[in-house]
Amino acid sequence: MTKIDDKVEKLLAKHPSLTKLDAIKIVTEKNERKKKKRVEKTDRSNAKKLRNEANRPERDEVDS
Repeated sequence: MTKIDDKVEKLLAKHPSLTKLDAIKIVTEKNERKKKKRVEKTDRSNAKKLRNEANRPERDEVDS
């Protein structure tokens, strides 16, 4: 079994009124939201790193 199958089975056990297709759809949508959130967080982090590198003075300038 794959991770998704395990999650679908757990969801079906918790909510027996769901169909397997509904459970797969819910798990898939949740994974997509998590991926999107992860990408946005990485983009923010990369932008912050670039901004900090641009504002940081060079070593030679500090020693002068």
